[in-house]
Amino acid sequence: MRVIKAALVLSLVSLVTAAAASADAKHFFWASGQANPDGIVASASNDLVWHGGNAGAGAIGVEQKPAVYLVYWGKEWADGFQTADTDGTLFSSKSLQNYVNAFFQNVGGSPWANIQTQYCNVVLVGSTSCVGGSGFIANPKNQLKGVWTDPTPVPSDIIASGLAQNLADDPIAAEAMRASAHFKYDPQATYIILTPPRTIATGQPVYCGYHSQTSSVDGLGNPYRLQYAFIPWQNENWPGIGTSGCGMHYVNATSDAFGNGIFDGWSIVTGHEYAEAVTDPDNFATWQDGWLDAQGSENGDKCAWVDTQNITLGSHQFAVQPLWSNEAFDATGNGCVVSR
Repeated sequence: MRVIKAALVLSLVSLVTAAAASADAKHFFWASGQANPDGIVASASNDLVWHGGNAGAGAIGVEQKPAVYLVYWGKEWADGFQTADTDGTLFSSKSLQNYVNAFFQNVGGSPWANIQTQYCNVVLVGSTSCVGGSGFIANPKNQLKGVWTDPTPVPSDIIASGLAQNLADDPIAAEAMRASAHFKYDPQATYIILTPPRTIATGQPVYCGYHSQTSSVDGLGNPYRLQYAFIPWQNENWPGIGTSGCGMHYVNATSDAFGNGIFDGWSIVTGHEYAEAVTDPDNFATWQDGWLDAQGSENGDKCAWVDTQNITLGSHQFAVQPLWSNEAFDATGNGCVVSR
């Protein structure tokens, strides 16, 4: 049985690698314990480096005024559903939405999000510090600007082609564009697309999510670039990986009524993608031009699944991973921190 499970995981790695190679670069967050098939190994022994932030028209380098729009895409979210904890306790989809919404309602202004404020977009290429630079990332409160439950059915063909057909009709990019039309276009925002409780995307569960950016050729006729993140369903007992592969109970062994425990992975993964979209948003012809290290790892990658812990945001606790701080690494040798 272990051989079969191992073979399944390896085949999924190959599948998502092929999809990524044929598509524009998605910045993947790999499931706990999974090797990175692109060879981008999170390194804890070097700084993030500024890569210029000017790849193509509309490049912003960093999100100076971060904002978030949450999109719960699919009829299942609109109708409501229940999901089971590892002990069989049922939680509603509304409880999960409340958990994710509360995370982003309170992340702005927090010490955790403040880690990002050391990075900027006006500094010499190759720099590892923004001392003397400008265009810094801010950390305003109230970064959650809108929540939309879009009842439009999620197309089943994402299973076969969601990652492979990038330049013409990537359905995730197209949904992000629809979200920008529903809310408004904000070039400093990340539009986070959360899909229903089923496997819909090539490569699951090797990865838990990704962030990317549209351009005029990414998605059907997109007129502008925007940052988006794809968050597939996290809470599954994946073959060969188990329930904790994408963070379920990764910090809290038992669940409380708010959802700490069963929903740990949702704040870990959405937080990871949010932080990387803020510090390395641009994606032009597979080129990353923000803050990333020599291996191509971003501020979330370098601390992925390491020292995960609860932090307090508002009146609740949320499981998060540390984020990479060049300042902390240069001062102490440990760049993975949860506050600044």
